[in-house]
Parts: sequence; structure tokens; C-alpha cells
Amino acid sequence: MSAAEKLLEAGQTAKAKAAAEQALAKQPQDRSALVVLSKVLLLEGQLDKAEQHLARAEKLGATADTLLLRANLASQRGQLEPAAGFFRSAVSKDPKRAEAWFGLGLVLFKQAELAEGLTALEKAAQLQPKNAVFVYRLGQVQLEAGQHEQGIATIARAITVQPRFLAPYLSLIQVLVEDGRALEARKVAEEGLKALPNNPRLLSALTAISLGMGDAKTSYQAASTLAAQRPKDPKAQANLALLLLLKGQREEALHICRTLESLGVNTAELKMIEATAHEAAEPPAYEKAMAAYEEAMALEPDGWKAPNNLGQLLLRMPATPPEKHMPRAITVLEEGVRRKPDQPEPHLNLALAYTRAGDTAKAQAEARQVLMAYLPEGDSLREQAERLLKALG
Repeated sequence: MSAAEKLLEAGQTAKAKAAAEQALAKQPQDRSALVVLSKVLLLEGQLDKAEQHLARAEKLGATADTLLLRANLASQRGQLEPAAGFFRSAVSKDPKRAEAWFGLGLVLFKQAELAEGLTALEKAAQLQPKNAVFVYRLGQVQLEAGQHEQGIATIARAITVQPRFLAPYLSLIQVLVEDGRALEARKVAEEGLKALPNNPRLLSALTAISLGMGDAKTSYQAASTLAAQRPKDPKAQANLALLLLLKGQREEALHICRTLESLGVNTAELKMIEATAHEAAEPPAYEKAMAAYEEAMALEPDGWKAPNNLGQLLLRMPATPPEKHMPRAITVLEEGVRRKPDQPEPHLNLALAYTRAGDTAKAQAEARQVLMAYLPEGDSLREQAERLLKALG
């Protein structure tokens, strides 16, 4: 395995890219370097550049790696039928290549070929039973295919495989809440917090579940106790501030944010809570909310949520003329997309902003990016993107 391949396997994409480029400068026909560079460019969303390097690698002979790259490239472009064909070719060339089975399963499911898609995903999970992502996605697809209890069990297995993997906890909580099994959902949230202490999304889920069960007092007491025990812990304080916002205690939530700031503790999450509190004022303090979101963007230079939330605020702010804030909304949402190209939500909001700005072509392109994210049937982001594309023609 080359140095670039080792770096990519370790998730160090920037270093892998640099190593691959360095190798190609010395040997332009280095197939492994071409493959690594193509993979990184694909992850960065630079599809055309990825294809250029892939074509060079393909001239040296097709391999399972080049077939997988070709499949993923087609998939990201929404070309599902060709993608399925390339995934099948990769499976044929290397039947034990789990990621080929995984990609094939996702594409087939998107094409509504449920039985074959599930078989492929099951094969991927069998080949790599310790890959929590493969197990988790299998569980999600089982749920969507109507295999409800089996899907729940499979998602639970993903947690067993990787107890610090957040996504399965959140999905399982959502399914159990929708089933009216709030007590089980709360237990999942509590187990998740043991593995991921003070995780804000799990804390928020636990708070919401407790409130939904009519246990507002217990929920508030638990959050207050945690915050009192950890006066400088931004996650614990943010959880309490969120609960206070839910209860309509805006000033109390702001007080927590300001107190932490006076202690020299400032995070993007706290700034976003502060922004929400300012918008909830009567009348809304839009300028303060925007300033808080901008501070959050600066505090977390790689985070997508602050620019996404600021973009959403600009989209819904009243203005004369109505589209006054669209240029700024587009700028911050483009930044959100740049920071996290594989996150569908900023793409959708950017599509909405382009629509309001009258740029139909760009709006359609961003909406298609949402559909390329393999979101499950019934997902609100997916449904909004589909409606938008239909409306845009």
C-alpha cells in the first residue's frame, strides 16, 4: 500500500491528496496515485477533475478500484442505471469487495428495486460485519422496505458494533418515538450519553423525549443538575439553554450564553442559541441574531450549521423589496456548502435562495445535490428538493 493510500485509509484526505500529487509529479502513470487523487477529488465534489484522473487510471486497465470510482461518479451525477452497472462490474471483478456491494445496494434501493437492493446491502454487512456504517444503512433500508422490527434490530446492532457512532442512536430514537415507544427511546438516549457523554444532540433528544412524556420537571431538573455540576462545560450549559428556550424563557437562555462568554467560554453552539433567542424576541432582534451567527461562523471555521442557519434566517426575514437579503443569503449558504459539501441541508437552502434570486439553473443544480445524498424515502429534505425541482420544471 502506497503512502497516499495509507493516508486516505486513515481519513487524512488533504495529506493523501498532496502525497498522490507528489507521486504523480515523479511518475505520471502511477495508477495508485491516480486512483487516490480521483477519490479525494470525488469527496471534494470536484467531479470533472476526478473523472480526468480516473480516465488516466482506466487507460492502464480496469480494476475494482476504477470501477468503484466510475460507479460513484455516475451516482453523484444522478446517473443511477450506469452507476448500478459499474457497481455490478466491480462486484464481478472482486466479489469480496464490500463497498461495491454497499454502493450497489443503495443505488438499487433508490431505483425501487428493494429485494435486490436489500440482498446487496446484506452482503456488504456480511463481508464487513464490523463496519457500523454498512450495518446502520442496512437497518435504515430495512425500515423503509417495511421490515420494521428487523430494521430496529439492525440499527441497534450498529450501536453494538460502534458504541460511539452517533447516527444510529438518533435514528433509533426517532423510530421508537414515532412508534409511541418513548420509554425505550429514552433508554437509547441514556445509553448514547454513556458512550458519548454530554453529546448535545443526545442531550437535546433526551430533553425532548422527557418533555413529550410529560416529564418536563424531571427533564429540567436533570439539565439543571448537569449544568450546575459543570458550570464551565459549554455542552451542558447549551443543553440547559436549549431547554429554557423550549420553555419560552428567552432571557434566562441568553443569560447562560452571556455568563459563559464573560468566563471566556464561547462556542459556536452557544452563539447559535444566542441567535435563536434574539430572533425569538418581540419584536425579533434580527441584527443581533445575524451578528451572533457570524460570530458562530468565526468560532467554528469548518462548521456548516452556522452559515446554514444564518442563510435560513435571511431567507425568512421580512424585507422591502422581498428579495433584499438574497445576495447575502446566497453568500453564506455557498460558504456552508463549501464547508460541508456532502451535507444536504445547505444545498437545499441554497437552492431556495437561488430560486428566489431568479437563478433557475443553479437552483436545480443544488436541489439535485440533495437527491444525490441517498436520503431515505419520506425524508423532509428529499421531499422538499423533489417538490422544488418539479416546480422549477
